[in-house]
Amino acid sequence: MKETSENLVEQKEKDDAMMNFVSRQAQEAILDPNLPEFYKDKVLNATIATIQRIAERRNTYNTNQKESGQLNESHTIYKAK
Repeated sequence: MKETSENLVEQKEKDDAMMNFVSRQAQEAILDPNLPEFYKDKVLNATIATIQRIAERRNTYNTNQKESGQLNESHTIYKAK
């Protein structure tokens, strides 16, 4: 079980690094005035697809954890007016 949780932590770190990387690449492409619009659109679509794939994988994992009772619901500590 310890090995499984370590693998999950490693995967989460890899996913976080991947999301940061593709987000940065998209930002750089969008802000570069020398790039053509079709290229910017292509980079943005690839970024969205990558982030969506990671989010779906995390959602599936969290759903499975909630069903098995291993994941606690988050609690609101402070709610602004």
